[in-house]
Amino acid sequence: MAEPTIQLNNRPYPWREGATIAAVMAENNYNFNQIVVKKNGKIIEEEKWQETEISAGDEVEMIHLFGGG
Repeated sequence: MAEPTIQLNNRPYPWREGATIAAVMAENNYNFNQIVVKKNGKIIEEEKWQETEISAGDEVEMIHLFGGG
């Protein structure tokens, strides 16, 4: 039986019970100054990252915003 996963930035990523947005960010060293997080198409505000749990099968996008010229 396959291990449960989520989609993280359109790629399979191992899921574990109790995983939160903040935990996945820490595991992947996502510590950018400007980042947008979406779970199943809905933007999750930064103050909710610590408490927002991720379920198996969820689609999570963590998009680093940066400027250029």
